[in-house]
Parts: sequence; C-alpha cells; structure tokens
Amino acid sequence: MKLSKEDIILHDKMAEKLPELVEEYFKRPEITSLSVSLKTVNDQLINSLSYTFGVKEKLPLSQVKNAIPSTLFGFPTDVVDFEMQDNHLATPDMVADATRNEKTDPLIGGISISANGELMQGGKAIAGNGTLGVMVNKKGDKNPYMITCAHVVAGTTTKLDSDICQQSKWQTTLNYCHDCAALKDYYKENVFFDRNSVVIDAWLDCAIARKGYFRNADIGKVYGVGNTITGFGEVNTTLIGEEVMKSGITTEITTGTITSITESLKVKKLDGSEVVAHNVITVRGDGGYFSRSGDSGSAVFKTNDFTMIGVLFGSGVTSGLGLVSPIDAVLSKWPDIQL
Repeated sequence: MKLSKEDIILHDKMAEKLPELVEEYFKRPEITSLSVSLKTVNDQLINSLSYTFGVKEKLPLSQVKNAIPSTLFGFPTDVVDFEMQDNHLATPDMVADATRNEKTDPLIGGISISANGELMQGGKAIAGNGTLGVMVNKKGDKNPYMITCAHVVAGTTTKLDSDICQQSKWQTTLNYCHDCAALKDYYKENVFFDRNSVVIDAWLDCAIARKGYFRNADIGKVYGVGNTITGFGEVNTTLIGEEVMKSGITTEITTGTITSITESLKVKKLDGSEVVAHNVITVRGDGGYFSRSGDSGSAVFKTNDFTMIGVLFGSGVTSGLGLVSPIDAVLSKWPDIQL
C-alpha cells in the first residue's frame, strides 16, 4: 500500500494544518491523538488519507454530543479508538519465550534488559523488563552501544553510568545484575531537528548504553530475524504504507503497516506530567497487536531493505497500534552511532 505522488502532496498540505488542529482539539479530554493517517474503513486500512482522531471510546454517532466534523479544511476525517497503555514494562510471566530472558553473549537486539534496580517514574517505584533494540557502533569508541527506550532504563533519579542488566535483573534468582552495559544518555521529550530542510519537533523516548568490557556484541542482529539491520532509513511521507517489523520480548516478531509519521498524542514524562508528543510514527499490526508492554525499546525496521526507521516506545490499549520515535530524532542526538 503506497501513496501516489498526488497523495504525497496532499499529505504535506494536510500536515501544515495539524498544529492548529492539535491546539484546538486537544483541549477536549476525550481526544487522545491526532494525525494525518491512512483511513480505516470497516476495520481495514484503505489507500486514502484523513485527519485521524483518537478517542478514549468511540461511540455511535447518535450518542456523540460534539461530533468531529466529517471534513476539516476540505479534507476527510476519521475517528478511531485509541488510548495509550500506562505500563510499558513487562513482568517475568509476560515473556513467553524463555530464551529472550536468558543471559546472552554476544548481545543482540530483541532480548530482555532492565535497569539495575527499581526506577522512579511518576512518583512511583517500578520494576520490570524492556527490550534491547539493537547493538550499534559509535564512531571513536571501541565498545558498541545498545539502543533502547529511556523509560526502560531510566527514571527521575537515574544517574548516567548506571548499570543496565542483561540478563534482566528481575529474571535472576538472587536479583543479581550482570552489569552488561552503562547508561550513557537518554531523552524522553520532544526534540527539535532538521528534516528535509525543515525544523520539526518529534517525540524521542530513547537511551543508549555502552557495552561492558566482558561482553561481546553482534551489530545489527535481532533475535529471531534472519537478516541483520543494514542501516538507518529516511523518514518522510513515502514511509506511509510501508511494511515494518519488530522483535520484542512480549509479542515477539510482529509485522505491521506504517499509517502515519505525524501523530500527536498525549503522553507522560518520567516525572508523570502530561505533555503532547509530536511527529510520532504509528504502526498498525497485521491481524492484531503490533506491540504490548515489555516490547518498548524494540528496533522497528522495514521488511524490504531492513533499514531501521525508529524505536518502539508505546502501544494502544485496544487499537493494535505501535508508537515509534523516528530514527532521525535518534540521530539528531547521537549522530555518531552507526550500523
């Protein structure tokens, strides 16, 4: 499902109006997200664009007091069920594939990791597993780095150089950390950067950690995937309709279709305060969920050329959507990483 040249032009015209619409409609508590997206008809994606509104509960039109107009600025609208999952970490019993929870050498993507201890997020102490996305090199450093989500390994009191555990600490009998990596940097906020000669802001929930001296790494390798990730893909309108894949510890290997690169949605920062995230990539799972809690940190990559387009950071409660921080936002903060 690919957009035509005419649809690409149309997309960019629609996207120009998004900030205005976000400012107006996000004042309504029932609105959870808004994007220029592939339209859904009878629960099936069609090759047509719309202003797509996410709501906490989609009701029959007869029961809606303040309905979204059928068109805005002359463009069609769509309304879908969407609410983001609150908890993004997995408990030990959520990971069906025991191999993903084992200590792995060399380190690869798609396996379980955790911080060395509980994390303070939103004023609460939490513990659980996330996913190591992929191992990458960094120019000028002989040790490889892991890419994952910030919320998997960091909280409001986390200090840089904190230990990252793989095997995840919560899978060991004595809660023993193998100290496989050291946290070097992380972001969970909107960041500004240049995309195709235009400055945009996009939500970045991502962390990098430097491999320890006594572990090895397989660059670009992802658990259960025959091909290695070959590089970083370009983020632009032509991504819409592309098939992508991820390998996470909870839902394992899934595929889906990119429906939007302009999603704005209400999310929470590490301190629990709410903020609007911008220019998130959304992926609709093929025949079900693209991701669930615990898959956070997974590398998301195209199935046709195995280039990475972002880092999975969240999921819809019932929609089957996966939420992805775009790879150009990642590279804007860490331009020296490479596959």
